[in-house]
Amino acid sequence: MYFKFLSVLLFSVICSCSVPDTALWNERSTAKSIGMPAEAFTKVVVLGNLTTLVRNPISSNKKRLWMFKKRSEIVAGDIALFATVDDSYRRNHSIEAHLDKIKIPARVAGTVDYLIDGEAFFGALQNSVENAKKSIDTRVFIYDNDDLAVAYSEHLKRKSKDMRCRVIMDELGSLSSWWGDPESKMPDGFKSPGSMPHYIEKNSKVSVRLSKNPGLVTDHAKLFIIDEKEAYLGGMNIGREYRVEWHDMMVRVKGPVVNILQNEFNKAWRLQGRTGDWTYPLKFTKRYRRTIRQNELGIRVLKTSPGKTQIERAMIAAIRMAKKRIYLQNSYFTSNSLEKELIAALERGVEVNLVYPQENDSQLLAKSNEHFVHSLYKEGANIYAYPKFSHVKALIVDDWVCLGSANCDALSMRINEEINIAFTDKKKANELINDLFKKDIRKSKRLRDLKVDKLEGALLKPIVDQL
Repeated sequence: MYFKFLSVLLFSVICSCSVPDTALWNERSTAKSIGMPAEAFTKVVVLGNLTTLVRNPISSNKKRLWMFKKRSEIVAGDIALFATVDDSYRRNHSIEAHLDKIKIPARVAGTVDYLIDGEAFFGALQNSVENAKKSIDTRVFIYDNDDLAVAYSEHLKRKSKDMRCRVIMDELGSLSSWWGDPESKMPDGFKSPGSMPHYIEKNSKVSVRLSKNPGLVTDHAKLFIIDEKEAYLGGMNIGREYRVEWHDMMVRVKGPVVNILQNEFNKAWRLQGRTGDWTYPLKFTKRYRRTIRQNELGIRVLKTSPGKTQIERAMIAAIRMAKKRIYLQNSYFTSNSLEKELIAALERGVEVNLVYPQENDSQLLAKSNEHFVHSLYKEGANIYAYPKFSHVKALIVDDWVCLGSANCDALSMRINEEINIAFTDKKKANELINDLFKKDIRKSKRLRDLKVDKLEGALLKPIVDQL
């Protein structure tokens, strides 16, 4: 009985970090929430895994093996995964030169615009969708079934009469969201569809594919591509909380870098199709201009996926090269490697500013955040508690900027599918500090003293390290 309890607890904990705290993972007295675990188990665990064994025998097993490998490494303790640097090397080399040295994906030309909070992003996205001429591609972890998701779906359904419209939604993330009500009030009389894929495809030409979850590995990326020329990526899914409830941000990119992102979408689309791995060798890759012109940034597209931990490696490498300043904001902090490197940067005299959400959609990770920021506070970091839930994922190291879908946890850094971008530009770095960090710091409570329970931290650590 004790072993069974621990097994169920571990399963619930691992999954609760992949999706928000909805009725799927919380005990509630409604019949709705009672039915959800059974539906999730049937569709995601049983049917999903059986489907991938037939459709994706190579990529799904690669995900399972990669997940077990990474979780085993975490249990064994962090090993020497990152290239070390000394003071002389740091003084004489740039972050970009170091990233080139350790084989982080090369820079591609493009431009970047910041879209902070839901009104800015969804307004821009709606304008892009309305003006689309050729194609609209949507890839999200959560495609909710609230009024905002329905409105976006209606836009796609209308546009699909004249152009290609494709949607990839993660099955576990989306299925769980349909059973949880938003905090903000929806319009009177609104009734949520029971299945968004069915709703979107009904009486339309929109094509929808569900990203399966072998080994409970999720596709946590968020990517919107319009006419293969303009792309949005960052922390926001399709749902009301991203528009009106949470603090979050996206970035809009244009230029050759969009071709890289389009290739990533097309790859995910093929793998989630009926033929899966069997037709993957027939892939077509869009070419792109290699030169970076004046007024363009050199942008790296970074991924977490089986065999790739580019986001974690790039972030750790950049922090090791830090000379003056670090600004970091994220929802979840469980990475031991990140904690060690930030402390090492503080010891070198680097200014570290960290913003974390005072409220959180996961109580377990709220506790983890407290222990993480406490260790940095003791070493001299400036710590700020944002007054509501912040879903922003942003890092600035000197003039190097990294943004995208990845949290500072094991799932995002080593296991789930994620997409970030990174670039070096003093003007854009200062713009993000002024428009995001300084504004958020003014709204936040600066940490002056935080008492944490050391025993609680020791008991939580083996669990949260896996999240």
